[in-house]
Amino acid sequence: MGKYELDSYTKKLEDKAEKLYEYDAAESLPQIISSFRGHGTALSEFLDTHGYPSYRGNSAEAKAEFLKEKFKDAGISAAKCRNALKWLTEPNAFERGTGFRIAFALGLSAVETDDFFRTVLLDRSFDCHTIEEAIYYYCIYHRKDYHTAEKLFSEAPVAGKTTVPAEGDVLYTKNIINYIRACSSEEELLCYFRENLQQFGYNQVKAKEFIRFLWDRISGPEGLAAREREYFPLQEKGSNPPDENSTWGIYLQILGLSFDVERIETDRSIRPLLENPEFMHQFAAENYPTRQSIEKLIRGETVKHDLTRKTLLLLAFYHFWIDLALSQTGMMSYEAGEFDRERCLNELDQYLLDAGFPEIYAGNPYDWIFLWAAGREAPLTAFRYYWQLLSAEYSERISLA
Repeated sequence: MGKYELDSYTKKLEDKAEKLYEYDAAESLPQIISSFRGHGTALSEFLDTHGYPSYRGNSAEAKAEFLKEKFKDAGISAAKCRNALKWLTEPNAFERGTGFRIAFALGLSAVETDDFFRTVLLDRSFDCHTIEEAIYYYCIYHRKDYHTAEKLFSEAPVAGKTTVPAEGDVLYTKNIINYIRACSSEEELLCYFRENLQQFGYNQVKAKEFIRFLWDRISGPEGLAAREREYFPLQEKGSNPPDENSTWGIYLQILGLSFDVERIETDRSIRPLLENPEFMHQFAAENYPTRQSIEKLIRGETVKHDLTRKTLLLLAFYHFWIDLALSQTGMMSYEAGEFDRERCLNELDQYLLDAGFPEIYAGNPYDWIFLWAAGREAPLTAFRYYWQLLSAEYSERISLA
C-alpha cells in the first residue's frame, strides 16, 4: 500500500467522524470500530513505504523475511526478530523496544521514527527523560548503529524511580533533547547522564504539569465542574450518587455517568463499560483514564505513556467545551460555534505536542472518539451520549446474563 492509500485510510476515518450523527451511532459504530488497523496491518503498510520491494509480494511471510534480513544487516541479533511473523499478523504483538529496533533495522530518521510510533504503535516515540530512550534518540538522531546503542546501554548509569519534584529545578525533556542534538560524543553523553542521574528518575514532567493545571481548573470549589452543576443541573443522579466533589464524582461528571453507579457493580471503576469490543476498540479501552490514574498523575507518579496522554486529552477536551459553555453571554449552552471545532482540536494538539506526545490521529481509536464528538452540534453532550450508549449496552448485557 502506497502513501496515497495510507492517507486514504486516515481520510476515511476522518470522514466517518465528520458524518456520523448521534442517532446513527448504535448502528454504525461496530463497523467503524472494526475498521481500525492493528499493529500488524499498520506495520505491513508502513514497510511498503519504507524499503519493502513490491516484487516480493504482499504476504506476511515475505515481509517477515524482509524484516529478518534488515535486522541482520543492522547487526541486531536474530533472536530479537524471531517473532517477526507475529508482529505482522496480530493486532497487538509488539511493544516499544521492538519498535525502536525496527527503526534501526529500517534506517529511519528521528522524524520517521516519530511517524512510525504515531501511526503503527499509536504511541509517543522517544521519551528522552529515560536513559534507555535518550540513548535511542542519540543514536538515531546522529545516525549511529544499533551496536553503539547496545554499548551505551552497558555503560550508562541506572536511575532510580522518583516522582516529579514538587519544588526546585526540574529538567524538562525539551532541554534533554536539545543537549542530545548538540552532543558530540558518546562519552559526553554518558557524563551528562552521570551528572544528572537523579533527574532521570522521573518523566512526563510537562504532561503532569498540564494535568495538574487542568484538574485544578476543573475540580476546585469554584471550578468548572462545580459551575457546570450550578448552571446545568444534572437531570438524573440515581439512587446512589457519588460525592460530587470527589475525584470519582468529577470523573463521572466528565463522562456523563453521574447516575446510579451501582450499575457498574465494581468499586469506583468503569472497567465493565469498557469491555465491549463492538463499541469500544481494544486500543481505546487499554489504559483508559481512571480515578486512580488521575490521582497518581497529580501526585507526580509515573504511569504508561499511553495512559498519561489519554488522561491529558480527556481533561483538555472537557476543559475546552465546558469553559466555552460557561463563558457564553446570554443563555449558556453546550452548543459549538462555527469555528469552535477547529479551535478545540488545535488546542488539544498544542497540549499534546507541548507535552511531548503525538498530535491527534484519526487512525487512533481513542483519538477518533474526540474527533467525532468535536464535530457534533454539542460536542460535550455527544461525548457523554457515547458513554451513555456504553452504559446502556452494559445494562442490557447483564440483564440477559
